[in-house]
Amino acid sequence: MSRRTARAFSALTLVTAASVLTACGDDSAANPPGLADQKDTATSSAAGAGADVPTVSNPLDVTSLASDPCAALSSAQLTQFGLGDGETQSNAGHAGKACRWKRTEESLDSVDFTVVTENTDGLASVYASKDGSAYFEPTEIAGYPAVYTGLTDSRDSGTCDLWVGVSDQQVVYIMTNLVSAESAEASCGLAADVAEAAITTLGG
Repeated sequence: MSRRTARAFSALTLVTAASVLTACGDDSAANPPGLADQKDTATSSAAGAGADVPTVSNPLDVTSLASDPCAALSSAQLTQFGLGDGETQSNAGHAGKACRWKRTEESLDSVDFTVVTENTDGLASVYASKDGSAYFEPTEIAGYPAVYTGLTDSRDSGTCDLWVGVSDQQVVYIMTNLVSAESAEASCGLAADVAEAAITTLGG
């Protein structure tokens, strides 16, 4: 078990109907939940949340991943996590693209990665939605502030959602859905490991 897995065990999920679609093998990527649906609320309350929002001391440029999210993980990293080649997919209602990696072509186990391009408030938008979340647990991934947060808790079903602040303006969103494992330890641990690998790819 990795260090991130141990940290991630106490995490949460931000699960919406998109998560269910992912488990059923839907062709569209899971929409990063919360930010777009609560954009006006998050924007108006971001200032109030500002005092609690951690800043990013070493911002990363994720411009390239916004258009090519599958470049977030190298071939060696995919092998490490037991994932196949990624497939770029659209996010309905969102500007950015997502990448989905699967264990195998037949497997329902998957990892989605998205740069949330429509969000320019970074983790402030995530923190602004805190009161409406069932779980909200800040953490740190490779020195970058992150949050496991969700409207419902589906960790025991193998689904976990993680938001990582890569700059004070932008976040990346990772959703793991491990149908075969169905445990928070496995799914949230993989989300943290994938996030750290992506940060390494970006030079963080």
